[in-house]
Amino acid sequence: MSTVLPEHTVEIADLQSALRYERNILFSGVLYFHRISDNRMAGTPLKNFRIFKELCGEKAFKNVIFTTTMWEEVPEATGDRRENDLKTTYWKSMIDLHSKVGRFKGTQDSAFHLVAPLLEANSRTALLIQKELMDLGLRLGETRVGKVLHSEIKQLAKRQHEILVTLQKELKRSNDGTLVEECEWVKQHRRNLLQQMVELEVPLTRKLMNAMTSILRRYW
Repeated sequence: MSTVLPEHTVEIADLQSALRYERNILFSGVLYFHRISDNRMAGTPLKNFRIFKELCGEKAFKNVIFTTTMWEEVPEATGDRRENDLKTTYWKSMIDLHSKVGRFKGTQDSAFHLVAPLLEANSRTALLIQKELMDLGLRLGETRVGKVLHSEIKQLAKRQHEILVTLQKELKRSNDGTLVEECEWVKQHRRNLLQQMVELEVPLTRKLMNAMTSILRRYW
């Protein structure tokens, strides 16, 4: 079974339900897709990678294949250079723990060559977030990926607030209908982000219980 990381503003409930493994749903491999036509690793792609890394956990790195796509859109030499940069910088820590890199060139043969090693290895594993949710009984906000998501969403909500303030200042100078629509869109989007933050929050009582459990394990 394989999975693809969604946009970094994910639906929290979908993330939890999709990754539960009550019925022994384990992963033979996880494909992380990256467009080789992108000339740099920044912004959303970089954030998605950080989230993906925490979602998998180190023990599942060996089942990860970094899959580059869109090779037909760049000269091969350019693609080779970008791929090497990814392998020696951004993806290096996971490759050192046996993650693999492959190229999907839009053909059936290239797809087969990507997944063949996973099928031959026949090594299935649970992702870190599955173990945290099911074995340890953590809430999503207590998991490693949940903490990263909370931080990312908080930053995005802050930027949305700054955009909203700017738009409202513009509205005072001009009663532009387009600006009104943009303001409403930003407001709704920010409300959605704040709701996601609430869903990721860990109640204070649970934080105290976790702290006490940690202390007891250390001294007993």
